[in-house]
Amino acid sequence: MAQAMDVVLSALATDLVGRVISFLVRKCQEPGATEDAVRLQRALLRAGAVVEEAERRQIANRAMLLQLNQLRRDLYRGTYVLDALSWRAEDPSPRKRHATESRPPFSLPLRTSGLSVVAESLEAALGDMREFVVLLGGCPRVARHPYSAYLFMESCMFGRHMEKEQIISFLLHPVRDLDVLPIIGPDKVGKRTLVEHVCLDERVREHFAKIHRLSSDDLDLQSHDHHEHHHLSLIDGNARSLIVIGLADGDCDAANEEEEERWRRFHSSVRRRAHRDSKIILISGAEAHAGLGTLPPLRLRAPHREEIWYFFRALAFGGADPEERPELLRVAMALLAVIPDDPALFVAASIIAAFLRVDMSAPSWRHVLGVFAGATNRCGVILCRPVRGSPGILCSFHGRRTLTGMARNELPRVAMVDLVTGGDPVLPNGEKRFDVLVWQSRIPPYASYVATCDMERTRQVAVEKKVRNKRSRSQQDEKRGELAEI
Repeated sequence: MAQAMDVVLSALATDLVGRVISFLVRKCQEPGATEDAVRLQRALLRAGAVVEEAERRQIANRAMLLQLNQLRRDLYRGTYVLDALSWRAEDPSPRKRHATESRPPFSLPLRTSGLSVVAESLEAALGDMREFVVLLGGCPRVARHPYSAYLFMESCMFGRHMEKEQIISFLLHPVRDLDVLPIIGPDKVGKRTLVEHVCLDERVREHFAKIHRLSSDDLDLQSHDHHEHHHLSLIDGNARSLIVIGLADGDCDAANEEEEERWRRFHSSVRRRAHRDSKIILISGAEAHAGLGTLPPLRLRAPHREEIWYFFRALAFGGADPEERPELLRVAMALLAVIPDDPALFVAASIIAAFLRVDMSAPSWRHVLGVFAGATNRCGVILCRPVRGSPGILCSFHGRRTLTGMARNELPRVAMVDLVTGGDPVLPNGEKRFDVLVWQSRIPPYASYVATCDMERTRQVAVEKKVRNKRSRSQQDEKRGELAEI
């Protein structure tokens, strides 16, 4: 009887959820909502034109950069809201969708008033951009090839325009001492990518005679005399130099204190001999290193989901119009939901988008969705298709690592995109364990992401997960028994 009651209640709950979603979608399809959607679409076109033109200019004015950054945020949010409404309106019944397609990437207002607020916010931001557009005409243009949107985003840094100009302003500003700027942020948030783009800027390359890139190991030499000689070889007292140092992120306070002591010895040695306009940039993920600079640190935050959606949308669809492919748009939004919250969101979005562009058909996109949705539930075990059309095999991926400065012939021959999409990869003969090239970035410092594929370890991972689940269920049963006794 109790089991039958559970079935009835489950059916009623499912029906109620379907009715609520249908009601919300009908509200969004009312004349007011349709009018707001049209307003938002027009505002997005205008905002996109302003942002695209601004990205072709060198903007040094900090107030203009702040204004442009705010317009970008409104543009990202407006794009997502419009796509989310289309996604929900296309198929309001969660029972008709794939299980992973029914989850929204994050909560957003579906009411007419919410759509109206987003449209009004973007229109207000555009209304404040009139002076900005006039001043933009006086900013010098940046040489750029006429890329399409996705090629430009894939080949250039995304979302760090203001931070880049802030660092360049620091580097070009004249001083009388050796200034130091710390750049602090979580791992894989893009600190080194940002600094590399700054170093490649023509203004920076013309300003500094030499650019040195050092690691934490370069600050710690056994002999003090050798230490001094090493520093002297770096410094030319007659020319400006830029020194970029990547500090190690200590796991404890003692490690951070030791790193700080190495840094202070290095800074003291260089300061006595450097050109007065030389500069130092420190890169670190440890908040303890924020006070090592002569200026307040520049902190990089992890990207918001709205930014990731705008970036992922452009990369995944390439030159295709998402509005003409609503079925693919739903799958893309479902894929965004399975990407975990992590500072490396840009990397994850780029990898998945590369897999999607191999085949722009709905079955292929659903297959990629199933692969990555399943990977989050299988502890890194992914369903691969070494041969196109084959049923597939489970492969365990571990030992993920990032490599830089590697030639293509030094990287693994097997690409993960071929394993997942069935692109007939060249597999090592008879080997069950081999390295795989997960993805290769097209922007400096051109990092390559590599992992080890282990087909034999797959069963072990599945057994370990089964044991953990059994232990978890046992602990839950014990807690229920204790509550029952109480």
